[in-house]
Amino acid sequence: MTANSIERNTEKFDALPQDFKEAIHTSEYDLGLQTTTKNHKLHIDQSATLEDLLARFIFGEIESSNLVSEMESKLDITKEQAVEIAREIDDLVITPIRQNLQKIQSQTKGETAE
Repeated sequence: MTANSIERNTEKFDALPQDFKEAIHTSEYDLGLQTTTKNHKLHIDQSATLEDLLARFIFGEIESSNLVSEMESKLDITKEQAVEIAREIDDLVITPIRQNLQKIQSQTKGETAE
């Protein structure tokens, strides 16, 4: 896995709980982001901006209610495009992180119960 915006921000990444860091590592974050960039024909500068916005979202610096408007303004795209990108990011990046986190936490609970 290549270093992404989340991991490059080492101070914030290191402050995350270990299970959340592991969930990000195992989520294929980069692949989901690359797929979204390709599917929506984003330019390289837009791709970098989207990656930064997503990192800020994951760190809690952008509220979910503001993500679409942030994409719209920072990527210079229509609201409809921003909504489509947000849905795809949710499917390809956020949901896998959430599922990995749930799996890790359930494994941890199982080990603790033994």
